[in-house]
Amino acid sequence: MLYPKDENAGASQQQKTITGKVADSSGAPLPGVTVVVKGTTNGTITDTDGKYSLPNVASDAVLVFSFVGMRSQEISVAGKTSVYVRMDEESIGIEEVVAVGYGTQKKANLTGAVSMATSERLENRPIVAAGQGLQGVIPNLNISIRNGDPTESADYNIRGFESINGGSPLILVDGVPMDLESINPNDIKSVSVLKDASAAAIYGARAAFGVVLVETKQGAKGKVNVTFSTEQSLAKPICLLDIITNPYDYVTLRNQASIRTSGQPAYDDDYAEGTRKWVENPTEENAWGVVNGVLRFYGNNNFRDRIITDFSPQEKYDMTVSGASDKASYFVSFGYLNKDGYLKMSDKNEKFKRYNVLMKADFKINNWLSLDEKIVFNAQMSDKPNADNYDLNSIVRITPIQMIEFPDLDYYLEPGDHDKYAQYIGMYTDGTILPYLNSGRKTYTTNDTWLTQGITITPLKGLKFRGDFSYNTYHKDYQMVVSKVDVISSSDLTAKGMVTNGETSNDFIENQANYNQYYVFNTYGEYTFDKFSDHYLKAMVGFNQEWGRNTYINAKAQSLLTPSVTDLNATIGTQYTKGGKSHVAIRGVFYRLNYSYKDKYLLETNGRYDGTSRFPKDSRFGFFPSLSLGWRMSNEPFMEGTKNWLDNLKIRASYGELGNQLLSDFYPYITTMGSGLSNYIMSAGQTPYVSASGLVSPSLTWEKVATQNIGLDVALFGQRLDISADAYIRDTKDMLMNVEYPDILGTDAPRENAADLQTKGWELSVTWHDKIGQDWQYRLNLALADNTSEITKYENPTGALSEYYVGQKIGDIWGYVTQGIFQTDEEVASAADQSQLGSGWLPGDIHYADLNDDEKITAGSNTLADPGDRKIIGNSTARYSFGINPELKYKNWSLNIFFQGLFRDYLPGNGSWNTFYPFNIEAAEKYFLTETWNEDNRDAYFAAPHLASHDKKNVQPQSRYVQNAAYIRLKNLTLNYNLPQMWINKVGLNKAQIYFSGMNLCEYTKMHKPLDPESTYTVAQEYFLQRIFTLGVKVTF
Repeated sequence: MLYPKDENAGASQQQKTITGKVADSSGAPLPGVTVVVKGTTNGTITDTDGKYSLPNVASDAVLVFSFVGMRSQEISVAGKTSVYVRMDEESIGIEEVVAVGYGTQKKANLTGAVSMATSERLENRPIVAAGQGLQGVIPNLNISIRNGDPTESADYNIRGFESINGGSPLILVDGVPMDLESINPNDIKSVSVLKDASAAAIYGARAAFGVVLVETKQGAKGKVNVTFSTEQSLAKPICLLDIITNPYDYVTLRNQASIRTSGQPAYDDDYAEGTRKWVENPTEENAWGVVNGVLRFYGNNNFRDRIITDFSPQEKYDMTVSGASDKASYFVSFGYLNKDGYLKMSDKNEKFKRYNVLMKADFKINNWLSLDEKIVFNAQMSDKPNADNYDLNSIVRITPIQMIEFPDLDYYLEPGDHDKYAQYIGMYTDGTILPYLNSGRKTYTTNDTWLTQGITITPLKGLKFRGDFSYNTYHKDYQMVVSKVDVISSSDLTAKGMVTNGETSNDFIENQANYNQYYVFNTYGEYTFDKFSDHYLKAMVGFNQEWGRNTYINAKAQSLLTPSVTDLNATIGTQYTKGGKSHVAIRGVFYRLNYSYKDKYLLETNGRYDGTSRFPKDSRFGFFPSLSLGWRMSNEPFMEGTKNWLDNLKIRASYGELGNQLLSDFYPYITTMGSGLSNYIMSAGQTPYVSASGLVSPSLTWEKVATQNIGLDVALFGQRLDISADAYIRDTKDMLMNVEYPDILGTDAPRENAADLQTKGWELSVTWHDKIGQDWQYRLNLALADNTSEITKYENPTGALSEYYVGQKIGDIWGYVTQGIFQTDEEVASAADQSQLGSGWLPGDIHYADLNDDEKITAGSNTLADPGDRKIIGNSTARYSFGINPELKYKNWSLNIFFQGLFRDYLPGNGSWNTFYPFNIEAAEKYFLTETWNEDNRDAYFAAPHLASHDKKNVQPQSRYVQNAAYIRLKNLTLNYNLPQMWINKVGLNKAQIYFSGMNLCEYTKMHKPLDPESTYTVAQEYFLQRIFTLGVKVTF
């Protein structure tokens, strides 16, 4: 947006001085902008206030304004002596550079599958880790956020299922392997994802399933720039259990389930009558009763509201100091995060704190030598109650008639006995988390530090040598303290001992210390040859060495002297110790060659000869090459007529091979022995023993990953529309598996490279951005991806469904087909025999389909040839993952909206902790009242209730309960306002903004309560994801 100021300069004036000011899209001054007279070397840069003055400018000259990350502008000065410019942020245009392995490339010249996101996608969002901000942003970068627990890390995946032995992408921060969770999201400048083998081959052993390259921010030229931001947030779980709180409804429903299961009610008539009376008249007197000397509670304990707060506070502070000159640049960042749990008792609540420090400096010693240094520090502290199943839903899974604490009644068994029981009043009963909030804590502290020193030498034009050395030290201290706690263990008022230690085991202290050291050395040389205008050649060769070691120690001591002293020396019981250490190393040499002819025909080849300590010496090295080609069709002479609307049209193709060394064992080729203590032998006690080792394969080697990729890049209408599409096939061969040997072998068979897997997929990225007049700007980003994986080779001679088999689609769900719910005794009698699944079939139970027409419902021999009456009833693999990000700007206001989602099936498990099915736990969800079968509700979704911990016949894996887990969720909405420059200049600020942000605000899904479609495999066992409401302020001095 331009704001020219016309001046009567005089027609005869040939040279003049042009002054003005440059601002960003929000109106804030933009220092460091290059202002040059087009076609000359006459130029200057803007100062810290965005102002400039350029003398000796011809009266008809054109000024060019350029700045990294901004769209360049050309403005004629004819008739002007002052030119004011407002620059707009630039998207990743075809001339922009993108981080690739050990260097950068122009986006226009990329031949591999590479996607990029800038810091704008992470800013002004209430995220505590980069994974939360990147979810759904880059197609086929699949990020799973397990739950809302701040101590949990995100799981990263690129392009689908990796291997039956697992795998994950390599994550590098400024070229160093690092946990992305240890980086403050505010420090990230850009994220590049290398998806195919041609892009990732240069990293060899660790890049079989892609690479995530993170580049952190650095100082920009100008005066010292200080930025401070704070975010104050309130978080609440998306989906807590909504249990039945009406005690009479609960007793009635559970009795129905118990009678169907065992023929006997769970609660007697007194409980039914007592709860009914309390519901009709909820007084303290009606809440309590005594039957046969046993104290009973008939009311609603209101436990959830008593212990869980509505919102959990979260605060985040960040400060950066940066700047640069011609000889040096620096960037220093400090971050602090403080997050509480959901308990109302602040002194017992979970606490989580995180500290981040990033220090970067670059020094230009002379024209051919530069040095750079970096320090990354991350510290985390977690402190939570030592309670079994400490998570949100375990806390609230309490029945409404559970007695929480011993009551204060006028009398108990007879008038006048109050004093006898006064000692128990207020004491917690067993069965809830409350007493165990006083039985110790689980705490840990981590300190993670990376130090990097780099050197760059450019002795000749086009020739560069680069080297860097990094050292990492990671230390984690964990302590669990379990102390004795007194609880009311019996409600029998006549019992001699009503109080006992609630902990079933002895009290103890357990300390764990984990210490890691890791070293990384990189060096490479690069030469760029572009002496001939039609030919461009860049060659690079390098060396990488990494090695590390881990040491851990575990010590446990029983019988605390006092719970207030949590030290191993303050115990008097048995002590245990154990520990171990491991080492790992990687070494490789690599190369890359880029060639282009007339900027139309592109070629790139990468390769790496890599070795890892995880395999035997004779098979630990491998060579992994790749080749990619590109054709910029838009630069062909026959496309000349499209120049006014087509900016870029490029077709890409690639093939490459990589090795996977990510195994669960550091030494899978070394035989190991077991040790321990024998069972007790008469009076001789236990005897130490050493067990014989199993067999290992002497030829154990890499899993090999070959990827074929074809892609298309299109830029249209002045790069306002940008489209990138890829399709790929990835073959993972020689996966390790346990093969079968004859029983006469006498020990476990060794693992061998004997299984193959194929993944097919595609991805699409579309960006459109434009302006409406001078004040309105808008942008729309769309990311869409899909993939499926299939086993193509696996030794499973019996076709057992409990193992992988050839033709298996990863994620396939095997189960029975539900024909319906029995409505009458006649239907039960005429149906196929279901006795192998359970006994006592009645109307209201599940009617399974007899698929093989043998008049009985069975699992057969659990093989492909004989699956019984089961079939594939769904697939749990995520399909068609997408992200939609519209953004709107008007003057100082901006609105950013982000939707994310996917499609898939999900079948809830039938374990006793699963809250989906009726009465899998003691408590019951409210929807069971209306959605379980009875004679007045024959169209119910759930069968008649059973106590499923004893009777699983109605909750067998079946088609009826396969959930459509597709969803679309409003992941983020941010409304931002940049304060007017005329206001903030008065208080000495360069820029100030205030914003409101909501995360996970709402969603649409067909999944049944209480399941969350984004974290289905954790069901209701842990923290649910959170809705987070944030108010943020950011100022720049």
